[in-house]
Amino acid sequence: MEKLTTKEDEILRLFWAYGPMFIQDLLKHFPEPKPHYNTVATQVGFLEEKGYVAREKFANAYRYHAIVSEQDFADRVISDTVARFYDNSYASVVSRFVEEDKMDLDELKALIAQIESHKK
Repeated sequence: MEKLTTKEDEILRLFWAYGPMFIQDLLKHFPEPKPHYNTVATQVGFLEEKGYVAREKFANAYRYHAIVSEQDFADRVISDTVARFYDNSYASVVSRFVEEDKMDLDELKALIAQIESHKK
């Protein structure tokens, strides 16, 4: 799947939060000043082309919904980040967190315990 623009990401998050919607419903969730209908419709079209949303026809309108779960999206972003910046090494990621004091010893021990119990 292709990467998302900031606007596409924002729209996809709205689908995750509120479920299937028509473009008009989607617009209700934007703060003022609201974007133009055609702008949002274009962005949703890009999301559909990229494989993140699908549509169903209702009379003369389409209702859109996310076809990628938030968890699957997050997993892919993490995997891509680890591959791109850490040479596919999750250990390097954890090491970086420890070095930068973003993970303390108790958290690291809990993570090790979780890994050990998962492997049993």
